[in-house]
Amino acid sequence: MGKSPLPLHPNGDTMKAVCFKEFGSTSDALSLQTIPKPFVSSPSQVLIKIHACALNPIDKIRLSGGLAAMSPEPFETSVLGYDIAGVVEEVGEEAASSFKIGDEVFSRLKGMYYGAMAEYVICAVPELAKKPANISFSEAAAVPLAGLTALQSLRRGQVKEGSKVFIPGGAGGVGSIAIQIAKKMLGAAHVCTTASPGAGTEICKQAGADQIIDYRSEDFEEVLKGEEFDMAFDTMNQSVKMANTIKKGGKIVSISGTPTIEAIAEKYPSPSYMIRIVMFLSRNRAAERAAAKNGGTWEYIFMNPSGKDLSELASYLERGDIKPVIDTEADGLENFKVAVDKLMSGRSKGKCVIKVA
Repeated sequence: MGKSPLPLHPNGDTMKAVCFKEFGSTSDALSLQTIPKPFVSSPSQVLIKIHACALNPIDKIRLSGGLAAMSPEPFETSVLGYDIAGVVEEVGEEAASSFKIGDEVFSRLKGMYYGAMAEYVICAVPELAKKPANISFSEAAAVPLAGLTALQSLRRGQVKEGSKVFIPGGAGGVGSIAIQIAKKMLGAAHVCTTASPGAGTEICKQAGADQIIDYRSEDFEEVLKGEEFDMAFDTMNQSVKMANTIKKGGKIVSISGTPTIEAIAEKYPSPSYMIRIVMFLSRNRAAERAAAKNGGTWEYIFMNPSGKDLSELASYLERGDIKPVIDTEADGLENFKVAVDKLMSGRSKGKCVIKVA
């Protein structure tokens, strides 16, 4: 953990936030604390009063210390979370040309200066977008990380009108919105996914999946043998098995398992020599070889926070073409464990959200 204290507000203002000072594997590592309220210190910054925040698997990894080697915690007290929706309360001089006080906005926060599980947060203009007026703050908070991850991954996989796409784990936060993006935004002709019977299958149907494989009783590798997908989106570290489903020239894009050094260098410029060595030794060569054997390619991708991409997603949210799936909504920061424990269980279908204001 970092050694520096959080910067004090010029007027001594404070806020409530869900914080951690030591890494841990359960919600017991988190506590509701009173910390300095963030403030605009740069012309491009915006101060947002948070109305809702959402959790993601990366929060579990961060809390356990899994990101510390590449992204050390800057302060002795850290606020968890990356996805927010709220109202603009203050704008920097440059930011005023894009946003004004009172605007309803949403964002996937970049960096680790402040986190989402708080009453206020500072955000830079490039990561911020205006919230669609027809959806709630909780629904908006459920979109950024999952939506951006899905959109950028599918585009990296060159999904376009008429594409045939395999997206396993369709009832999850990323999977459920990826199916919708593939069908409604990118025009995919056929989307196949995997899910458990019951609620999971129903979520996939509502998302628009054309084919749903019951992963409890069927092996997708056998069911899809001989199929020729243009793109397979690996959200569950199954790239080796997925290689047999793609056509010659097809692409597997992964967000699961060990990143490649290329992906890390793109996300974190100048990674250390030790990180390069570790990534070289743990590289998913089996996935690369399996994809190549079938005449395709495999690559790992990190999501890039983007207000521009969020604005594009917002237009589809506003039309009702894309609808976020919420599994759990905790009422208030003081009840954060309701959402965090559900995330930690690995059994959520859709997103875990906290209603802040």
